[in-house]
Amino acid sequence: MLASLMIALWHPGDRSAFWQGIEGRLLDARFIWRGPLEPPGGIAILAFDEAAVAGLESFPPSRTDLAAAVRAATEAGARAIALDFLLVEPRTGDEDLAAALSRLHAVLGVAEASWDAPLHDLETGGFTVVTASDTGRPLPALGPAQTLRDVAALGHVILRHDGDGAVRRFDAARPLAIASGVAWYPSLAIAALSGLEDASGLQLRSARIGGQLSVGEARINLDMQGGIPINFYGPQGTIPTYSVVAAKDADLEGKIVFLGATATGFGDRHATSFDAAFPGVELHATLAANVIERRMLRRDAVAWKWDVVLALVVAVTGFAIAGLDRPWLVALGTATVIAATAAALQAAFVAGWWLDGITALLSLLLGVGAGTALQLLRHRRRAANLALYQSPFFVDRLANSADPRFEAAARPAVVLFVDVESFTAHSESLGPEGTADFLRLFHGLVEQAADPLGGIIAHFAGDGAMVVFGLPEPGPDDAINALRFIEALFAAVHTNADWPGLGLRVGGHAGPVQTGVIGGNRHKQLSVSGDVVNTASRLQDFAKSCNAAVALSGALLHSSAEALSYAEKAGLRFAGKHTLRGRLAEIEIWTGPPPPSA
Repeated sequence: MLASLMIALWHPGDRSAFWQGIEGRLLDARFIWRGPLEPPGGIAILAFDEAAVAGLESFPPSRTDLAAAVRAATEAGARAIALDFLLVEPRTGDEDLAAALSRLHAVLGVAEASWDAPLHDLETGGFTVVTASDTGRPLPALGPAQTLRDVAALGHVILRHDGDGAVRRFDAARPLAIASGVAWYPSLAIAALSGLEDASGLQLRSARIGGQLSVGEARINLDMQGGIPINFYGPQGTIPTYSVVAAKDADLEGKIVFLGATATGFGDRHATSFDAAFPGVELHATLAANVIERRMLRRDAVAWKWDVVLALVVAVTGFAIAGLDRPWLVALGTATVIAATAAALQAAFVAGWWLDGITALLSLLLGVGAGTALQLLRHRRRAANLALYQSPFFVDRLANSADPRFEAAARPAVVLFVDVESFTAHSESLGPEGTADFLRLFHGLVEQAADPLGGIIAHFAGDGAMVVFGLPEPGPDDAINALRFIEALFAAVHTNADWPGLGLRVGGHAGPVQTGVIGGNRHKQLSVSGDVVNTASRLQDFAKSCNAAVALSGALLHSSAEALSYAEKAGLRFAGKHTLRGRLAEIEIWTGPPPPSA
């Protein structure tokens, strides 16, 4: 939860270009899922499109062409007009354009110049109140010619692109350097709205974590970067757009008109959530429509708090789901949480809240990852505990198999049975605690001798142990490794200072064995079974009956020339063929004393 809280407070969707780009794509998906909306009726676009450009003598449009378009909009009943053009240098036709602009509320664009550009004597942006953090060093303003700015308000036309190159928000206002100091300019759309009688008064209260812009009665909550997120209505052309050549027939009565160029060669196109080439003038018109309808997206400090809440919820939920025992339940639960989180983000979006999808996604991944890591640690602990009571071979099969039934075909192996001579009489004097200590010592010595040689301790039974060579897969050295284990065990007993001097007895046989699970429905036990196991046990009894330390079958010793040679050097001798208790067929038996090294 602490890590998830840190992610939410970091708010990755507002950070680097990489995370901004991903969050932008997630927002685009929400727009597509929601679908287009009907825009309000108070906004229209008058465009120099391909048809209008075809009738011009030059491009971009001259001041005279712009004046004609403004007069056409005025005659069609436009309430205000905003020009998405930079009209910097004085040009022929400025007086004609100024006269046309003076007939209604008009707004012209201001942009940023280079650092070495001269400072112009422009007016301020028309704010009644500006409260903002340190502006740093703003760029010089690039404003319209003097003749034009005397009859129009000013608004910036600077577009902010996210990390992936798309436009998803506007700067509510921009500080620019002018001859008299620093001036704040609202965006073109805000300036167009602020000059109307019912929306007079422009106030900006900005801080490091957002702020608010007031346009008359409208209150616009700024995002964490001081911008206004755009709530797009749809792809290009969703805002009513009319060609300049058909301005007289356009429905502009009582509307705020944005005059701009949409012709392909003009280049004022931008990627948005709905369109890869959205006209810049329609971006400004969309913002104005948002303010009129109060339909702006909220990505302010309050939305940030909801991001924190959602992040904590999905992180804890993901953590809990990852703790489920069955992998398919974890996958299903994780998919369900992802779907529920997407639905929550979409519901908030439709309600006007832009919550940070990246924060939620990273928190979910964190929760699932932490839960999975804890589950793995639990499984490792269980496996470690199980390894204390089962062979590591069995533990691996139990841990890694989806259905650990051990139903493999019978395979060749060497089975040895080891027990301690005179254990019953010796334990009489030890008592329960002493007997347990002795058995721990004996079992430890068996394990110490078996593990380096690949022996599998199938089970301990009091003073007895069953050791198998050849699992999980048989090998050419199984027989010789079994003989080396016998020698190593006798040597370990002989040299151990705590060993009470009791002897050992070993019986061994080679042949096919079966590994499997035996038991009832609730209590099961892993076992190694087959005639080889029974015969090895009987050979141990045979060694006792003939007062030998070791009794091995001919099948074991004749399984390789190296094993037979090793056995002869260790003092084993052929004792003839015998019928063991419970068996019908005779087998060759070799017996001998403890190995010489013992």
